[in-house]
Amino acid sequence: MKKAKTLTSNEKRYIFTEGIDYLSSGKPSIWGEGDKETLEVMRKTEFNGKWMNLAAGDGRYNNFLLEKASAVVATDLDPGALEKLRANTPDNLKKKLKTKVFNILDPLPFKSKFFDGVFSTGTLHLFPKEKLTKIFKEIDRVIKPKGNVFIDFATDIKRILPSGKLKNKENETSYTIKEAKELLKKLLPNYSLKMVESEVPEEIVKIGKLQYTFGCKFLLVLANKDS
Repeated sequence: MKKAKTLTSNEKRYIFTEGIDYLSSGKPSIWGEGDKETLEVMRKTEFNGKWMNLAAGDGRYNNFLLEKASAVVATDLDPGALEKLRANTPDNLKKKLKTKVFNILDPLPFKSKFFDGVFSTGTLHLFPKEKLTKIFKEIDRVIKPKGNVFIDFATDIKRILPSGKLKNKENETSYTIKEAKELLKKLLPNYSLKMVESEVPEEIVKIGKLQYTFGCKFLLVLANKDS
């Protein structure tokens, strides 16, 4: 793996990166193996055709997605994260993988009706309603009729530093699970929705020198686009 680039976080501009050298972060995802509930729902879900993994990070779920889809375009703002994602992709799956670096707040650099589905975890909850409205309009644009959306949306988030103080990201929007349900219904008006409520038990997160206890509720959203 070549030297990964380090992208500095700028939360005032909604650049929520970890500001780390992914080359030195080890082979596993910095976020762990994946949430059990999410993996269980993924096992039961068909991922047919070409999918975009939006804000894929270092690929926590990407290999699982590659095993089921015919092709995956993994995207992220951080090129270092995508370098690690590609390096950790098994050789037999690399032919199905492409990567693309861009800012999720910009228009998606793909043609309309390009993907059979969009997958995204661990990111969309960070943005306020006005930003999410633009993001979801672009998601809808690039999905084919009868295509699918698979996302998670974290709510009621707590990050507790060893000192006992709360660690909040600047500009991060905090949603309750009720607020998130109502918002997602508005953001996906032309989709049949299934929402699964779950919870992440408190766990220790270590990213570089930073350590905190993390816990949240979250929604798994499976949405099918009307024809």
